[in-house]
Amino acid sequence: MLTARALAAALKAALTSLNFQIFFFNYTIKALLIYGFYSRLGCCLEAPTVHLPNQGVLIGTYLKMFRTQNLKAYLGIQYAKAPRFAPPEIKMNKWNIVHNASAYGPKCWQKLSKETDKQTIHIQELLMSSNNNQRDVVFDEECLYLNIFIPDGSPGLLGYAVMVWFHGGDYSTGSATDIDPFQMVFKQKVIVVTVAYRLSIMGFFTTGDNEAPGNFGLMDQSAALLWIRKNIAHFGGDAKQITIIGHEAGAVSAGLHLTAGDWSRNAFHKAILMSGNPLTENTVKTFDFYINALDQIADIFGCNHKPTSMLIKCLKRVDAKILMDNIPDVEWGPIIDHGFSNISKGFIEDYPVALFKSGNYHKVPVMIGITDMEDVLQVLDDINTDDNKMSPADFEGFASKIASEDIQKFNQSDLWCSNLHIVIDSINLLYKNEDSLSSNQVLSNFVSFHTDRMYLSPLFLLANYLNADEDVFVYYFNIRPKTEFYNLPPWISVPKYFDQIFIWGVPYMNNNMFINRWNSTDKKISDIVMTLWANFAKASNPTAFNIYLKWNAFSQTNQTYLVINEDFNLKSVTENYKINFWNEYYPKLLDFAVECCASQNKNNKLENLKGFTLLTFSLMVYVF
Repeated sequence: MLTARALAAALKAALTSLNFQIFFFNYTIKALLIYGFYSRLGCCLEAPTVHLPNQGVLIGTYLKMFRTQNLKAYLGIQYAKAPRFAPPEIKMNKWNIVHNASAYGPKCWQKLSKETDKQTIHIQELLMSSNNNQRDVVFDEECLYLNIFIPDGSPGLLGYAVMVWFHGGDYSTGSATDIDPFQMVFKQKVIVVTVAYRLSIMGFFTTGDNEAPGNFGLMDQSAALLWIRKNIAHFGGDAKQITIIGHEAGAVSAGLHLTAGDWSRNAFHKAILMSGNPLTENTVKTFDFYINALDQIADIFGCNHKPTSMLIKCLKRVDAKILMDNIPDVEWGPIIDHGFSNISKGFIEDYPVALFKSGNYHKVPVMIGITDMEDVLQVLDDINTDDNKMSPADFEGFASKIASEDIQKFNQSDLWCSNLHIVIDSINLLYKNEDSLSSNQVLSNFVSFHTDRMYLSPLFLLANYLNADEDVFVYYFNIRPKTEFYNLPPWISVPKYFDQIFIWGVPYMNNNMFINRWNSTDKKISDIVMTLWANFAKASNPTAFNIYLKWNAFSQTNQTYLVINEDFNLKSVTENYKINFWNEYYPKLLDFAVECCASQNKNNKLENLKGFTLLTFSLMVYVF
């Protein structure tokens, strides 16, 4: 018979043996992971590790380009959970033993709303070329991951400045692997964090009430910023030097974080907006835009339209792939969600222009700019003319449609009338739309018309709002790579994405599969541009270190911007009459067109005629 003392001794021995086995198992697993995940180096370096309090140990990887260029990376780190049609859940479980952070996480579900032109696809492949061997396309709802790229060296006393990248893709496509930041990190000694966020219906579905307020993709970004601010010091980063940087929809997102109130308060300290602007027309929508889409979706999946709680429950039961394959073509994106939630404030409380006008935004230094012909490749795909040819009559037809829509928005009364010809005549005069022009000249003028209206005008409108409180640096990208890897007509200058080649150091990347040798000028321009961007992240001034060119902050007394080409010259807003036309003259022209037709007596018409004469004279002064 076993005595109590003998039983206790036996239990103690068994527990000791079990603890040893658990310890040995944990140690062995960790050792194997460390030995196995040293990635591209091809030598026996111990993989980098980071211990995050209350979460666990991360094992990263070393990345290598050529023989001597190394950096550390922690990939596929989950920063939040993604419940369907709900804000992100930021409380994360601890990792068991250690967490392997040597591979990218799955992509967020997405649906391509428009076909991308071949030239842009080629540029996108170049931007992510070093990531291609790790890009097995896996989609998952639990996709809220980020990737951290760190210089291989000492961060110093304060730590590295941090650049947080939000990708583009019109809120319908894209991923955190859309760029390879290797050269920016290696050459400029900054940390770059790339962030995945929910897209399309998964990221921006809304019922216009508390059931699904929308803007979940933007909330994901805020959750990522919270995680970065809390943890980046453990990776050698400076939590007081966080710059959000985005391209296209990512730039719009960065701009919306400026006005996001508590959602993004103290989460970042600077912002870089490239080829995107929250003030651009139709960037932020109201719930009315989505009402028909909700009815369509309910019908497609056999759900009740009302109450919205029943609609949400029904849609949550639909498999993610089936949902994405069958939703109608809808431009999901940011929405004014004021009052939708009874739990928290809206992410976008009002139209961004109203928030910036009222000063209701986070005051931080901002860098903002565009390329010379942003949407030219998309415009060529959209105009639907034979052989991409355009006549002056085609130009006037497109411009008339756009001006009519602008007048209708401008006209607050139920009575629809206007003097559209007044607006069209001014546009024709400004862009010299004449019968004697060749098709390419007309196309070039039309692209300028589109770029000025959708990009140049909002660019300087935002700069005017922001410069009162913090430094704003404005640029205009007007150079494309000298290396021939694309096929564009001579009249096309710098389309969207072509600037990203320089910003992320693509001429220095290992992309021999695409290009044998890069032009030396491309490398020189890339060095300068990377330095400007990194200096802004480090010191809030793009010319603070290691560069010898002038770039003044934009202000009411010094309205200059940097033209990025081989000369890097400053240019004054007063030299570009098109900026004044769209931001000052055009609104008055719309107002005049509406008022003129509403006039009921001859005297008023005479006064309006005098006013029109003065406006036309002013325009002629602008042009000539």
